[in-house]
Amino acid sequence: MRKYLFALIASLLLACSVAAQSQTEVSDSTRKVSTSKKKGAASRAKPRSETTSASRRVWLTMSLSGVFDSNVEDDETSVNSFGLVPSMGVHFQNDAEKPSFEASYEVGFHRYTNAPKYNRVSQYMTASYRHQFSRKWQARTTGEISLKGSSEDRDVNNQYVLEQQLHYRPNSNNRLRLFGAYRVKRYPLEDVGKNAVDPYVGARFDQKLKGGRGWEILYRYDKNRSQDPKDFYVRRTFGAQFATPLFKARRDLLTLDVRYAPRLYARQVKVAGERVPRRDQRWTLDALYERPLQQDVRMALNYRYETRNSNDPEKDFDSHLFGMTFSFDWWR
Repeated sequence: MRKYLFALIASLLLACSVAAQSQTEVSDSTRKVSTSKKKGAASRAKPRSETTSASRRVWLTMSLSGVFDSNVEDDETSVNSFGLVPSMGVHFQNDAEKPSFEASYEVGFHRYTNAPKYNRVSQYMTASYRHQFSRKWQARTTGEISLKGSSEDRDVNNQYVLEQQLHYRPNSNNRLRLFGAYRVKRYPLEDVGKNAVDPYVGARFDQKLKGGRGWEILYRYDKNRSQDPKDFYVRRTFGAQFATPLFKARRDLLTLDVRYAPRLYARQVKVAGERVPRRDQRWTLDALYERPLQQDVRMALNYRYETRNSNDPEKDFDSHLFGMTFSFDWWR
């Protein structure tokens, strides 16, 4: 295990050094990034928050993510694993200041110890169009394709999503987002029974506070209609998030996120001699620290704790995940 840890640290330091040396002269701006999720796609390319030149509508992204997972299979076996995910991507937007159309593509190369089935090449493509109805109302339509890159259900599958959002902003500090999406999941032949249509609807409210702080709350409802009844379930997700800078001079950000997601399955299990529907309760606590190292060179540290309780005792688990990501943008 020590040799994997030393190799991981050396690779991350090397990636940071290469990123710093390869950097070009750009405006002083930062971008929020996220570490790679457990067994999921690499961190996604996101729009730039500030730019000063209209020519910066296209840029390339590169990142290197390392992760340690104490329970890579999310079950009672608690098999731990080290993972390394280098990724590359490209982002386009039709305007540097206020884009109405954006598109991104990213490819990630996943390698894990003790979990060869998660070794793969994932791809992620997204495109979105925004329409401003008035000063307070905005609509956004987004299409996503994720190939071998899903992280939400800890499965290596393909997903196709078409989402519609409606934003209401009564003032510059508050925003309400209503959303609904049609989602299709497709699995390899050995898991074809998990193929499903999983639409969802929900709402999110966020508020900006003084000093760069902010908070938001989330509710989402989805119904996973799988071919095999044992994976047919209804899920409700409740979430809350708080973000705050720690050191203003460093322009860093600490984000704390907690989610509670109960599920009710069509599948039945035996409890106290009786067959009843399976019920799960999953809690997730996420802490993400982001800090720009230089212009367009960023570091992110992530800790995630997950626990699941179920009336099927074989489905209980606890998991700890530690992640680190170095990423940077490049353009001419």
